[in-house]
Amino acid sequence: QIEKLEVAGPYLNIFLGSGSFAESFWNYIQQENLYKNIAGNKGKTIYIDYIGANVGKPLHIWHMCTPSQGQVFANLFNKLGYNTISDSHIGDWGIIFGKLIVAYEEYGDADKLHENAVEHLFELYVKISSDTEKDDSLEGEFRSAFKKLSEGDSEMKDIWAQFTRYSIEAMNIQLSRIFVKPDYNIGESFYEWLGLAKMEDYPDLKYSMKDIVQELIQKNIATQNEDGSVGVVFPDEMKIPSCILAKRDGTHGYLASDLASIRYRMQNWSPKKILYFVDARQQLHLRQTFEIAKMAWWYNDNTEITHAYNGFISLKDGAMSTRKGKIIKLEALLDEAEKRASDIIQEKRDDISGEELQKLSKIIWIWAIKYGYLKKSRETDVIFDWDEFMSFEWNSGPYIQYAYVRAQKILKKSATNLSFDILDYNTSEEKELIKHILWFEKVILEITQTYYPHSLCQYSYDLTKKFSAFYNNVPILSEKDGKLKNSRLVLLYGFSRILEESFEILGIPLPQEM
Repeated sequence: QIEKLEVAGPYLNIFLGSGSFAESFWNYIQQENLYKNIAGNKGKTIYIDYIGANVGKPLHIWHMCTPSQGQVFANLFNKLGYNTISDSHIGDWGIIFGKLIVAYEEYGDADKLHENAVEHLFELYVKISSDTEKDDSLEGEFRSAFKKLSEGDSEMKDIWAQFTRYSIEAMNIQLSRIFVKPDYNIGESFYEWLGLAKMEDYPDLKYSMKDIVQELIQKNIATQNEDGSVGVVFPDEMKIPSCILAKRDGTHGYLASDLASIRYRMQNWSPKKILYFVDARQQLHLRQTFEIAKMAWWYNDNTEITHAYNGFISLKDGAMSTRKGKIIKLEALLDEAEKRASDIIQEKRDDISGEELQKLSKIIWIWAIKYGYLKKSRETDVIFDWDEFMSFEWNSGPYIQYAYVRAQKILKKSATNLSFDILDYNTSEEKELIKHILWFEKVILEITQTYYPHSLCQYSYDLTKKFSAFYNNVPILSEKDGKLKNSRLVLLYGFSRILEESFEILGIPLPQEM
């Protein structure tokens, strides 16, 4: 177990022997559940609020951010035994609906709406936004249309249902391409309690936005102003700006719907955690939301509510704008990434074509784009650059993919049944790789507390570098000693298994060939 001891002043340095490495590795990697030491969460619920797509707006490059971040933790907490609920919290409410309804009545085409609602609504949104810059009186029409919808006008409700249903369908088609799948798509409109049709099977609402506002007034947390609006003024020591819950015309904004959603989630699931994967611009808004909910006693210190925010993503020539149509649509981004991956593969491998090329291209581009984003700290502002994201060198998806494929090929080529009973590791490369494999559980525990998936990407890259040093310096298939050969094949198995677990969490598939 112990190779040697050294006295160093007041310290005693203990050097572990090869038997200790072999036993620790053997005990860990043969487990069916690699998370059992940090699991034990059966019966506990975690609610994840992410994606934040809006009806009438196509998914764009920003939707590589919060959906990818949030899905990592939906995957992770499921592995740790939690009852994990993921909700896209789709934006199907607000003055934008007044805007879209007015635009549809003026310029809309029913056939185009049925054929591709998202594209048609986006065209209408850009056009009406341009018109508004020339005629600001349109803002009054938007407010009037939205007020009718808020009051339950049947015609407006029917238009709302078409807009929302088609947008959710289109959104989920694109999200599935990046392996993001919310359990629910509960829209902001649900919390208005207008008798709007539910898009999926989730619990009914007990308290609407109006009920929430009235409760906060009764608890002296909110105040009704002379003009009929309702706001909250925070105590001076909190140093939080005041905010509006209801406008003077009785309509509600994002704050009221987010408060209603917290109340709804606590009532129906009593989650241990509610995690918001929403961009950094919402920090103040969500801080106001969380503080009001806590003052109202809808949750206490037994529930953690966290805003795991991400930075901005912009183009090389500046910021994006949906109002002006200056965006990279997610569909176009993914199509272009797949094409670039195909071109790169054909440059390197002229023996791959047809269906095999198409399949491999899909796996490689998702690695390049999704891993390229997730490897950065979520708080970092990102400038999207094709050359950087499609790089196949060093800390990149394809670099790790290639190492995994090499390990798999050796395991298949060996065609032997691995024995976990007698393992022997003596080289520094073997020990370094084992130490890093055994570090996996600690990394997983760390990201459950910090919500930084880039730590798992960095770990996977470091693990791959340890594997490369082992692969390049230690004989495996050519080893004559049967015990050593088996031990090294088991180490390949352990490396492969940890990578598979890591990338199941990250929501990125691994190839079997490259």
